[in-house]
Amino acid sequence: MTRMYKRILFFLLAVSLGKPFAVNGQVWNKKIYAIKNITVIPMTKEISLPDQTVIIENGIIKSIGKTGNTIVDPDMIEINGQGKYLIPGLFDMHTHFFYEQGEHKNTCETELKMMLANGLTTVRILAGHPAYLEARNNVAHDKWTGPELFIASPQLVGRWPWPAEFKNYEIVDTKEKAANAVRQFRMEGYDEIKITFMVKAEVYDAIINTAKEERIRVTGHVGPLVKLPMALKTGQQIEHMDEFIDVLLPDTSYNHGQSVSDMNIWRKEAWATVPFLDETKIPALAKMVKDAGIYVSPTNFFFISTFGDPATEQQAKQSQGYEYIPSVIKKERWKNWDYYNKNLPAVESRKKYVRLRKKMVYELWKAGVPLMAGSDSPEFFLVQGFSLHDELEMFVQSGLSSFAALQTATITTAKYLQIDQRKGTIETGKEADLILLDKNPLEDIRNTKSIHGVFKGKNWYDEKAIQQMLEDAKSLLGR
Repeated sequence: MTRMYKRILFFLLAVSLGKPFAVNGQVWNKKIYAIKNITVIPMTKEISLPDQTVIIENGIIKSIGKTGNTIVDPDMIEINGQGKYLIPGLFDMHTHFFYEQGEHKNTCETELKMMLANGLTTVRILAGHPAYLEARNNVAHDKWTGPELFIASPQLVGRWPWPAEFKNYEIVDTKEKAANAVRQFRMEGYDEIKITFMVKAEVYDAIINTAKEERIRVTGHVGPLVKLPMALKTGQQIEHMDEFIDVLLPDTSYNHGQSVSDMNIWRKEAWATVPFLDETKIPALAKMVKDAGIYVSPTNFFFISTFGDPATEQQAKQSQGYEYIPSVIKKERWKNWDYYNKNLPAVESRKKYVRLRKKMVYELWKAGVPLMAGSDSPEFFLVQGFSLHDELEMFVQSGLSSFAALQTATITTAKYLQIDQRKGTIETGKEADLILLDKNPLEDIRNTKSIHGVFKGKNWYDEKAIQQMLEDAKSLLGR
């Protein structure tokens, strides 16, 4: 039986069974693949392995070896990796859905395809909702196409200052409410407890203590009512480097509550403290965080491109994801952009803010603090999938090597999620969450955008399939 005849027969069988399959640019779903002549960047250490053949069977990496020494069965689907690079699928540890914004339309299924098309194979959603638990279940049972999802709880807040059109939060203004919320969200199946705004210190303690009792981790913001030293003692995973910058203030100003941390970044008067920030305190800050043994998601691209060095109108409209933002949400974005840009802080303060955020990231990395890539999309003009690549580039701009930047979105994040035995590196026995790139990301981190194809478990999405997913997403979302 010729190979062509076998493929025709397999195609007819696949169609009859309703299985995903493609010829010349769709989605392949077959038991065994062979990626030949590929350069593997395994992320186990800083190496590249040229001229490799990777065998994948039933969504698992079965072997990795020199192409000349690897037998490829005729029944395997062969993928030519000549001149290309294979890296683990990327993680985004801080993202949301458009469902929370605008007209609150549930377009989660489309957004997940958009994320996958950008190479995201694992995503943490950081403000929970029952619809997101359903999305997680749909992906896990192959009803939807998309990255594996980890869903944090609805955010625990001291109060909610905005209209309550979409409820992905729980007001916890007493210790009793806090403890009850943690237990309830644990029971409902959320993966972590999320803290955001205006939580009082005694309520924060109740959240932490109950979470320990329930054996569920806590992530999120650190507010001015809690402060960094208290949060570090609890082991909370910290987003945005909240309150880190406060530690750089003169001791006499420490408790003024007006620094540019958290929501105060919108307040022009808070920016008046920036000239007094002491850069020489950053190494001690990094050591304090390292000693606490926590993971940190800086989300620096969001803060720098929105507040420190805000994108111009032209830059925002030319950004890769702009056309995917729903029109109603775009209007909201431009209102916020207009408000901030009409009240811009002094340029020297903004330049110093950018420099300090980058230096904090570099010193944290140098001190050995595990850093995780998180985009915080779709805030402002950031869009899920696209913005993760910008965050990786921001890590490099902060002084990390391209390899170190890739670690923040592969092995480090897998370790935090405690799934590093099955994800985060390219090794025999691990899941085939993989990206095929046209260019070497170790030479230039921006090459993570040169996606030629994506493996997600048993499915192989080639370049045409990826483009189709993106075109469909643009058509459905960007109305």
